[in-house]
Amino acid sequence: MLKVDLELLIEVTIQHLEFTHLVPLLIFKKLTMKKIFKFSLLALFLGFVSCDDAIDINQADELTEDNAYQTVTDLQTGLNGVYAAYTPDAGSNGTADIILFNELFTDGVKRGVNSSGQGNQEYSFIIQPGTQFPGTLWSSRYALINYSNRLLKAWDRIFPTLESASEIEQANQIKAQALTLRALAHFELLQYFSPDYQNPSAPGVIIMDFVPEIVDVYPRNTTGEVFEFINNDLTEASDLIGDFYLRETAVSYEAYYINERVIKAIQARVALCEGNYTLAGTYVDAVGDDGYYDLVSGDNYRTMYTEDALTVENIWTLARKDGDNPVVSLFYANGATIDGSPFFELSYGLYDSFDVDGDGDADPDSDIRLGGILLQPTSVVSNDGNDILLIGKYPGGQFGQSINDIKIIRWAEMLLIRAEVQARAGQLEDAAATVRDLRSNRYTVNVPTFSYGTIDIALRDILKERRKELAFEGHRYIDLKRLGAELGIGIDRDSRDCASFAAPCNLPAGDYRFTMPIPRSEINANPSIEQNLGYN
Repeated sequence: MLKVDLELLIEVTIQHLEFTHLVPLLIFKKLTMKKIFKFSLLALFLGFVSCDDAIDINQADELTEDNAYQTVTDLQTGLNGVYAAYTPDAGSNGTADIILFNELFTDGVKRGVNSSGQGNQEYSFIIQPGTQFPGTLWSSRYALINYSNRLLKAWDRIFPTLESASEIEQANQIKAQALTLRALAHFELLQYFSPDYQNPSAPGVIIMDFVPEIVDVYPRNTTGEVFEFINNDLTEASDLIGDFYLRETAVSYEAYYINERVIKAIQARVALCEGNYTLAGTYVDAVGDDGYYDLVSGDNYRTMYTEDALTVENIWTLARKDGDNPVVSLFYANGATIDGSPFFELSYGLYDSFDVDGDGDADPDSDIRLGGILLQPTSVVSNDGNDILLIGKYPGGQFGQSINDIKIIRWAEMLLIRAEVQARAGQLEDAAATVRDLRSNRYTVNVPTFSYGTIDIALRDILKERRKELAFEGHRYIDLKRLGAELGIGIDRDSRDCASFAAPCNLPAGDYRFTMPIPRSEINANPSIEQNLGYN
């Protein structure tokens, strides 16, 4: 059986019964900036568990799946619930999804001044089938897949009955978004649970393009099969989406929804992971080579995080409002300040990586990513080994000191993909120019002159730039697994950071722990599934 943690699903659903998203103007012109009532808990879980026992009697007034989904409006409401199920920012107090895991397991954090032991196990590179992080990731992404498949099943029933061109167009856009979310969930599962992305025969994850029965069991598909499935979903989504919610002005609410350019950005990520670098570059060009997106700098960069401002750099952002998961609670007990009981802090290693002038010391005043965002203003920087380096990337916003929108894809990431593609093609001057463009929008001083003498040097510098630019956005573990393994770069923590946890400082490139174990809950329920090497 595909084991999904029902308790986790119920928790996610309860959190999002009042989930809010800005409703696309192209769909509901009169319903912007307000909460949209979602399906009841029963409707969201309708049919999740099936049983053939004679005691299961259908009541006359039972809400069946056919009753829950009858119109295109019902499909849109269901889609909002699918969006709500995607929660890379989930968790609190040391337990979390990918945003925290990527920094905690690698080299992004040190023990906080108010730590009570949160994250000790993961920071010590202890990860087992019963560990919380792989279990959460497995359950939550398959929950997202399940929601998507239920919506798509209803779509198959409703779509042939539609007659008006506007409803047909809207239905196609709904399907495109559901397919994209299903593809993204499979892709993230593959990134964490496949031991070798670029070996098509390597064990992947379970492909689910239907709603399973609870008694069914499934083996893992190969990595090649999963990539093919992901690419097919994204191609179909791209064909269906049309010009759905593409902005007409410089900045609009489009970044909250999957549109054609979001799909191309996800395709760029997938192609990069798959090792199809030329195709990755083509997708980046399709995302924004026409100037549709751009980098922001100065106050615009700062407000993108401090005020959740939608800028021309945002490609896809998850809206977070009152009642949604407080992302600040991944790092603090009571708010993102020195008085907020921080149990994780910015690592010395990450802090010192912002060395602009090359003297070996961080330059927070010269790089807005550190001085303006990552380093929270009430930090204590004394350079005596007792620094309190508070995490400031999620400072809280208009909905309180714990709530922030989650930046899933930004144009800066696309530029870093472009730089890697250029470097691998031997276009070293172009790769350096692309990285220089990024730095010129982040530095408050002139960008020091640099060039790349070899492909290896270029890729190493791009990996360093990804660490700084994408910190606390869910990339570091995956970057070290993919690019670090190729370059022989593993986890190499600053000695002050690992000493704060009394934990190991190093994990070599290619270590089996750069692949997560299949969770024990799945192994116990699904004897046909294969565990990853290195785990019992």
